[in-house]
Amino acid sequence: MFITEKLNIISTLIEKQEFSEKLQKMLEQHYVNLEATLLRAKVLREFSTSKMQYISQSAIQTEQANLGFLFAPFILVNLNQSVIYHSPATIPVLNILGRYYQVEQKQNLKIDEVLSALNLYLDLAETSLSKADFFYFSLIKALCRSDVSQIFLITDLKLDISKLAEVEKFFRVVIHYIETDPHDKIVNEAELNLRKLLFKNKDDQYIALCEKFSKLNAQLLLCYASYTSAQAAHLVNDMFYAEHIHEKLSVYAEYMQTRLQHNASKMNAQFLA
Repeated sequence: MFITEKLNIISTLIEKQEFSEKLQKMLEQHYVNLEATLLRAKVLREFSTSKMQYISQSAIQTEQANLGFLFAPFILVNLNQSVIYHSPATIPVLNILGRYYQVEQKQNLKIDEVLSALNLYLDLAETSLSKADFFYFSLIKALCRSDVSQIFLITDLKLDISKLAEVEKFFRVVIHYIETDPHDKIVNEAELNLRKLLFKNKDDQYIALCEKFSKLNAQLLLCYASYTSAQAAHLVNDMFYAEHIHEKLSVYAEYMQTRLQHNASKMNAQFLA
């Protein structure tokens, strides 16, 4: 696919699964010259003063414990990181975020504008791509941004660690592979009580759930080499009790809802004019 040999490693990161024909066509439509874009980002990354954190998470399905990683971007923003979170807009994701804003509506917003305002952007993708295609597309989107310094790959796909290290070295970016277990189950997300999950008052069920989510997200904090496992889990757990996650989520939702309503009003005005 690529002329530059090193770039072809990207398409072989998943064991026994390379780029599909559908993904190749999608990339051709999305990028005028993908190879040039990747190489340009690689060069500019060395001079970038921005240090963006990019979280790519494979599709979250109903009752999967990896739903806990949906809160990862709000946790990192609380630690003064700038974050892009990219994941398919599955039903569990919509069930949680939909309680805060009209997340299902088409968002014609520029990512960098939202990042400038909030240091956070939730990039919720269409769900028509296969798990492998989404992984490759998400990774390429991250590598095409020269301001991305760290990439978190949260997936149950089996990746080739040695090839991942080659990509990391070539693109001068830190890549963390966090493997998930699709068989690790929790209560149906549609039945989750977010007031118990994100506020102080919790019963035994939500105490246990917060501990579970905290241990999952502690894996991201450990990548910064500033905490022990116990410290990282305790810090995240505190955020669930102190309403810090709820606060960031509410601010993000309010901003997005305001922009969505403004865009809708603008379109109506143009239609009536």
